[in-house]
Formats: sequence, C-alpha cells, structure tokens
Amino acid sequence: MQRRDNPYTPGAGRRPPLLAGRDRDLEDFTSLVEIVSGGGAERSLIFYGLRGVGKTVLLMELDILAAEAGWATTDVQEVGSQPDFRSTFAQMASRLLREMSRRHRIKDRVDRALSVVKAFSVVTPGGVQLKLDVEVAQGVADTGDPEQDLVDLLREIGETARAAQSGALFVIDEMHNLDSSSLAAVCMAFQAVSRARLPVALVAAGLPDLQVRLMKAKPYADRLFEYRELGRLRDVEAHVALVKPASTLGVEFTRAAATEVVHLAAGYPYFLQEYGRELWNAAETSPITAADVAEVRDLVKEQLARTFYGPRFDMATDAEQRYLVAMAAQGDGPYATSAVSSLWGAADQRRTSPHRDSLLQKGLIWSPRRGQVDFTVPLFADFLRDHHPLERFETPS
Repeated sequence: MQRRDNPYTPGAGRRPPLLAGRDRDLEDFTSLVEIVSGGGAERSLIFYGLRGVGKTVLLMELDILAAEAGWATTDVQEVGSQPDFRSTFAQMASRLLREMSRRHRIKDRVDRALSVVKAFSVVTPGGVQLKLDVEVAQGVADTGDPEQDLVDLLREIGETARAAQSGALFVIDEMHNLDSSSLAAVCMAFQAVSRARLPVALVAAGLPDLQVRLMKAKPYADRLFEYRELGRLRDVEAHVALVKPASTLGVEFTRAAATEVVHLAAGYPYFLQEYGRELWNAAETSPITAADVAEVRDLVKEQLARTFYGPRFDMATDAEQRYLVAMAAQGDGPYATSAVSSLWGAADQRRTSPHRDSLLQKGLIWSPRRGQVDFTVPLFADFLRDHHPLERFETPS
C-alpha cells in the first residue's frame, strides 16, 4: 500500500472517494432541477448540521449535478467571509450571468442583467462597484432596501435564465454567517422567484441553528425551504464509506477493524476519512486489522486535537475557553446555560452572557432552545475533558 495511492481525503470541503448516505439528498435535488426547469415550483434546499458531517462536500456534489443538467451555478460560495452583503450576492450573480452568456450566446440579454447587478452593488455610499463593462441600470435594484433590491436582482437573473432555457443555482455555504436583515432579503427574494416560477434555486448549508435564524428573519421561512439535517452516518453507511474506497484498490478490512473504526469515528464522515488515511499509511499488508486500528488510534486523536479541535479552542478568549470547559465538564449536551454559568463561577448568569453570545457569534456553540447551549463541533466535549479540565482554569475574580 503506497502512500501516493491513499484514497482517503480528510479536510474541509474535500470530496471523499465515496459519498455515502446521501442518496436521498442527491435524488431530491435532481427532482428539484427537473421540476423548476419545466416551469414548476419546488422548494429550495437548506442543509444544517454540526461541523464535519459533510455539508460542504454535499453542496459541491449538487453544484456538479446542476452543471451537468445545463444550469449556471455560482460554485460553492462561503458567505460571511466578506462583510458586505451586496458585494457577496453581486459577485455570485455576475458569475451566473457570465456563465449563461458563455453557454447560450445571449450577450445582449446578459449585459442588461449585468447592468442590474452593477446597480445592486453600488446603492449605499461607499459601496464597492464591480468592474462590469456595462452602464448602471436606473430604477431597479437600487432603492437601498436590501429585500426589494435582492428581489429585483433575482428576478432579472431568473428572466435571463428563462430566455436561455436554462436555470440558475445559488450555492451558499456557512449561511448562518448572514445577519438577520440579509437572511430576510434571501427569504423574500426566493419567495418572489418561486411565485413567478422563474428557474432560480438555492441550495445552502449552515450550522444547526440555521433554520431558526431564517424563521426569525421571516416567519414564513419554515414553508419556503425544504430543510434537511445532515448528521452522523448510520453504521452500515459509515462501514461502506470506510471500506469501499480501499476495496476498489484491492485492500480489505477485517470485520473487527471496520467495526472499531466506525465506533471510534462515531459515524462522522470527517473522522472516518482521518482514520482511513492513517490506517492506509500505517498498515503493512491487507487486510487491515484491529491491531492496526489500535496502533493509529492515538495518532488520529492527536491529529484531530492539533488540526480540528485545537484551532477552534484557540479562537476563544480565556473567559470563553472557561465557558466551553464548563460546558464539557457536565458530560454530553445540550447544557443549561444556568448550570454552565454556575460552574463557570458566576453568581449571576448575566455575567457570562457576553461570553456565550461571543461563542455563538464565532460558531463554536449553538442554542438548541432557549436557555440551552451545545457544541457545533462533534465530540468537542471529549476533547475538552481530555486536554482542558476545568480545574486547570483559575476561578474568575
């Protein structure tokens, strides 16, 4: 087994050799494209879940399926990396329209739409104007109201896609990074194109509270999108994701070895890829055995601590780290915020509220319901108990 042949691909957004357990999602998206392409109405898809469950990888796969169906796509775009909502969506719109122009030779129609994109991008004082070789459209997508302007923009894209007998797909990752007003604009815009039966769709992904954030932004968001939770794989799916990439290259796992890895990885796709990679590199012969798993177990835990958990823990301030550790000290979540505050050392829960809110903003925790918090990273509590026990932290003064 040569390292250069290693089929396992742990990493953020790296496509694994086998996308296990997502057949229904792929089928439903294919159906969405067919329905919308035919002039019908179908709800766009929103995926949510913890880190490491394969949200980004699934978005990448759906982007490929849309392109194969002849749609223009934005590719997977992570929102929130740019502070300006208008710039983010203007760039995605520009990419869609230029792809339509290349594919369908409708330059005049695309130029008209690009003039709307340009107007959308420069409404507010100091707005960043995209370098588009068209005149700015007047009286459309330039009111300064993000909701109405995004409606105008998406309608223009939809009309252009209809003229090209094609479709347009927005693919948005880390959607929870958008603020409430931006999420409200997204809801209103996709409601408008759905009512008009324009061939525009959205597939997006974010952390577990994304659905709640959307519903807070617009109460009708619960009926506007189809929400799908992406969680850990079932044992049979995790087993296939682990053993099949190796078997295609002539390398097998013993049943005991595969069962142990599925247990250690807890069904999370990212962890399966980490174990697969280290086992491939460490095992000398096929089949890979339980002894091989025992040999790499600590190595994988160390790798995850260094590259997956550690950097996230380091994102937190000292007080926030103590909050995280106080959560983990109680076992598995979700955790009552009152209990976390007490264990943190605060007599009044209000003292820890700023730390909790900052951790929510950083995407390290989420709130399953009022008065509760939990980690956004799977098995984070285990890492914290192993590496950062509460007694190592000084009691706050």
